[in-house]
Amino acid sequence: MPARMPREKLVDALRRMLRPVVRQLLHWEITYPVLDDVLRSLFVEVAENDLSLPHKRQTDSRISLVTGIHRKEIARLRGLPPLERAQVRLEETIVTRVIGRWMAGPPFADRSRRAKPLPYEADGARGPSFARLVGETGFDGPPRSVLDEMVRSGSARVSEDGLVELAREANLSVRGADGKLQLLGSDPGEIFSTIVHNIESPDPPWFHRKVVYDNVGADALPALREQAREAGETLVRETNALLAASDRDRNPDAPGGRRTRVVVATYWYEEPFDPEEAAGEAAATPRLPGRITRSSRAAGGRR
Repeated sequence: MPARMPREKLVDALRRMLRPVVRQLLHWEITYPVLDDVLRSLFVEVAENDLSLPHKRQTDSRISLVTGIHRKEIARLRGLPPLERAQVRLEETIVTRVIGRWMAGPPFADRSRRAKPLPYEADGARGPSFARLVGETGFDGPPRSVLDEMVRSGSARVSEDGLVELAREANLSVRGADGKLQLLGSDPGEIFSTIVHNIESPDPPWFHRKVVYDNVGADALPALREQAREAGETLVRETNALLAASDRDRNPDAPGGRRTRVVVATYWYEEPFDPEEAAGEAAATPRLPGRITRSSRAAGGRR
C-alpha cells in the first residue's frame, strides 16, 4: 500500500464494499464468528505467501507485526495441516474452453462470432464438428463426456436433427449454485484488483467503466435488461475473438512474453433508489474519488 494512502477514505470504502457482503452472509445464516475464522486464516496465509522478504524465512513474529494477530494464534494456524483445496477456477474448466473456442470464429462460428450448430462428428476429417471442437481445446478424453456435461449444465443442447447447439454463452449452470458460487469467489476479487491497480498504478490505467442513472422507471427495466444483455454478449463475443487470437494455446504465432491471464467482463445491477436516503448517506459519508454527482448524471452518467 502506498505510504500516503488516505486510510480514513480507504476504511470508509471498505465498509461500503462489505455492506452487501455482510447482508448476504446474514441471509445465508453465516455468522460473524465464522467470518472471523476465515479472515484470521486468510490474513496469515496472505502475509505468509505474498508478503515474505527475499531470502528470509517468514517468521511468526513478522506475520504478527504485519497482520496484528497474536503470535500464539499465528503459530496455531500455521501448524494446522494444509486444507485440501480442490476448487477449480470456472475460467479454466474444459466446458469454458470449449465455449470460448466455439465462439472465437471460423470454422465453429460465423463472422459475427455466433456459434454455429455442429454435427457431433463430421464426414470429413477437417470439417467442423463438436468432436473436433473439443479436440482443439486440448482435452484428451472422450468428446461425449464433454457434451453430456454441457447438456446437463444447460450450456448446450442437441436438436431434433442431431446437431449440437450452444444454449448459453457462459459456463454457468442453471440447475445448481456451484458454478455461480465459483463466480462469487473470483469475479469480485478481479474487479477489486482492477480498481486497486488504477489507484496505485494509474498510468496506464486498466479498463474500468460503468454507466449509472438513478431515475429510471421500473416499467422500462424488462426491455433494458434484454437490450443490455444483447450489448454485453456482443462485447463478450468480440473480446473473446480478440483474446483468442493472442492466446498461444490456440495461435502458436501469437506474441511471446510472460504468460498472462486476461479477463474482460460485463455485468448488470439494479436497485430501488430513495433520493432522501441517498442524500443522508452522502451527508454522513465523505465523498470519494469517482462518486457519481448530479452534474455527471446530467452529462450522461458515464465514468
